[in-house]
Amino acid sequence: MKLRKTTASLSFALMLLLGNSEYSLAQHRSIKFQNITFDQAMAEAAKTNKIIFVDVNRTVRSPMDQRVDKEIFTIDSVADFFNKNCISIHIDMNTEEGKKFAPRLAMLMYPVYVFHDKKGDQLSFISSGQILKDTSSLMVKARSSVAIAKEKEVNTRQINFEKGNWQAALDKAKKENKLIFLDAYTMWCRPCIMMAKDIFTLDKVADYYNGNFINVTMDMEKGDGPAVGKKYKIAAYPAFLFIDGNGNVVHKGGGYQEAKEFIDLGKGATKAKKDKTKANLN
Repeated sequence: MKLRKTTASLSFALMLLLGNSEYSLAQHRSIKFQNITFDQAMAEAAKTNKIIFVDVNRTVRSPMDQRVDKEIFTIDSVADFFNKNCISIHIDMNTEEGKKFAPRLAMLMYPVYVFHDKKGDQLSFISSGQILKDTSSLMVKARSSVAIAKEKEVNTRQINFEKGNWQAALDKAKKENKLIFLDAYTMWCRPCIMMAKDIFTLDKVADYYNGNFINVTMDMEKGDGPAVGKKYKIAAYPAFLFIDGNGNVVHKGGGYQEAKEFIDLGKGATKAKKDKTKANLN
């Protein structure tokens, strides 16, 4: 009887030991961050057909970032998804690599977690505060980033913008009886940057705008920009103006817009032009 009790006790102790070992292993499962540069991450992403997940931080991590490291990145489902779909890296913005990476933030404040495609274009971003407030938000961003990257990969066309000065664009619009689509932007405007990278490069957007408008993109702080901005009283960016060959604004909009909304804006301009033509005939 004593032997049985001893055996049972040993078995129970072994179970506890194994259980604790499995728990310990599960806890140490985490997103695998590679000690490589962003350029190397792009090369690896291209080779493996993955996206890039960048932990953009400082040398000294905040308490919230440390919590994300310990509480979120160690969740099995999170670690599995990221390790399967992402090349994950840390970038310390206090280093030379951080300075080199800074333009890719596109005016984002850090610390922040950013998803990029294999070409280096930004897909999405999220902060540690958002993640801790809603644990599922990280996976929502991750899955949508993978989906966006796949969509961008199959899109091969983009809006073709005219080269030359503003007067040349007006002359061409008048000659071809088309509206000018003016994308008024500044270099420090994040929505401007994201429109150029994420919306102007979609096939369905490019096809509509290339087929219907004389497209002009203009920095409001350089070249013809200040004069055009003053003429049309452009004060917020991006501003989207649809202008006829005589220089009259027919339709306008602005701010970051998703593809459907942006195409609808163009359709609104086309309709406004037709309505104006009918009114003039009457």
